[in-house]
Amino acid sequence: MIKNKTSLLRGLPKEEKESRKLLLDITEAVLANIDPDKLVRSAMPKTQGYKNIYVIGTGKGAAKMAQAIEKTTNVSGGFITIPKGEQKPNLKKIKYGYSTHPLPSQTGVRGAAKILKIAQKAGAKDLVIAVISGGGSALMPLPIEGISLQTKITITKKLLKSGATIQEINTVRKHLSKIKGGHLARAVYPAKCIQLVISDVLGDDLSAIASGPLAPDITTIADAIKVLSKYKIKAPKTWLETEKPDSEVFKKITTKILANHETVSREAAKETQKRGFKPVILDASLDGECRKRAKELSKKPKNKKSIYIATGETTVNVRGNGAGGRNQEFVLATIKDTHDLTVLSIGTDGVDGICPRKTAGAIASQSTSRQDIANYLKNNDSYHFFQKSGGLIKTGPTGTNLGDLILMQRT
Repeated sequence: MIKNKTSLLRGLPKEEKESRKLLLDITEAVLANIDPDKLVRSAMPKTQGYKNIYVIGTGKGAAKMAQAIEKTTNVSGGFITIPKGEQKPNLKKIKYGYSTHPLPSQTGVRGAAKILKIAQKAGAKDLVIAVISGGGSALMPLPIEGISLQTKITITKKLLKSGATIQEINTVRKHLSKIKGGHLARAVYPAKCIQLVISDVLGDDLSAIASGPLAPDITTIADAIKVLSKYKIKAPKTWLETEKPDSEVFKKITTKILANHETVSREAAKETQKRGFKPVILDASLDGECRKRAKELSKKPKNKKSIYIATGETTVNVRGNGAGGRNQEFVLATIKDTHDLTVLSIGTDGVDGICPRKTAGAIASQSTSRQDIANYLKNNDSYHFFQKSGGLIKTGPTGTNLGDLILMQRT
């Protein structure tokens, strides 16, 4: 699962090598345990008695989720959007289209339109199985009339760089979309719908996961405008209100959360115990500013026989023009003033931030160079720091998205 594991362990002193290997081994085991195929197979409901069964959806876990459904259910057809560059899924009746993340693209617009068309075709005697996972907001864009895709991209770029939370970003996205904010639920109705969700959002807020295409939304156009005002971003003149909780369209939707950030913490703890170490979960819903949380958590590890675990998603306030992501920046900020700690942080989707080459995150330990860290941090250039020091972790797209996994060990 970690493609460059050998190089990450090469040339290290014995104790440091063992510590790195331990964290990398735990990470690989966790990624295997949260594979969407396993999650879907363990939760698939009975689907007999329907005239047609359609599968629609989006997100970084959509391909593997759809594959599991095709293997266990007699589906009539469907369409999903998946990340560009992901391995070609083994699907026969369910069609798919590639899209881009974190910024949307025209291919995603075409895919979203196909998803909406299938949803509208489903009748009262049909079943729609929706597979929803993190990344869906960008992968399933369908701008409202009067708003261009480029306008949405520009706004998304500015929000990402501003350090806005995913909830704030999605509040804006939903009110500029014909499919998010419950509008897909409007299209599906009156068909019965089972929504299978892999949650990358703290608290499993369905209105925030992939911007809630099948969930009611309590935010308003005024809230979206307020977010843009907060970050000094010019607001467009055209908006669309979202579907509210009292709407009839949600009465025939059943939702199952297959996994979330706490699932990752539990799996990491289980794999730690298997290897004879004590797991200490520091935070299963980590959020906040990346460097601040790194400074706080780096003080926690005390015992060499314990593995310290955190899961969730932090945010980065981008002030420089370097490359990287929140996981690489977390590791870099952690080691700035710490010399006896092995620390690993990855995005479980295998993609961390915007980098010249895709990377999942980073690992650092005692022998990692501390030279010029302050300048790399100042320029938000964690990618090039770890490219030089040899700490980038490469997995490729994992086919899931459950936030970030952070592991630390005192050495």
